[in-house]
Amino acid sequence: MDFYRLPVEIKRLEEGLYLASCLAIQGCHAEGRTIGEALDNLQSVAKVIYELCKEKGLPFITGAPDVPLQKIRYAS
Repeated sequence: MDFYRLPVEIKRLEEGLYLASCLAIQGCHAEGRTIGEALDNLQSVAKVIYELCKEKGLPFITGAPDVPLQKIRYAS
């Protein structure tokens, strides 16, 4: 099975939290106490955005073909 890899940027915030962002998905950002938690939260946010995009007939990934959520992998 082929997967569509999306880049993820992770930054450490001044408060000690981590911010994970996937710029390929508009509005896809999440925080966590650890990098792993930030990535887990990011995937949850991406699922919500995916469902909203499907419901409204909007593209999920900016500038990419329609990709099923199950075929997406996030790479930091």
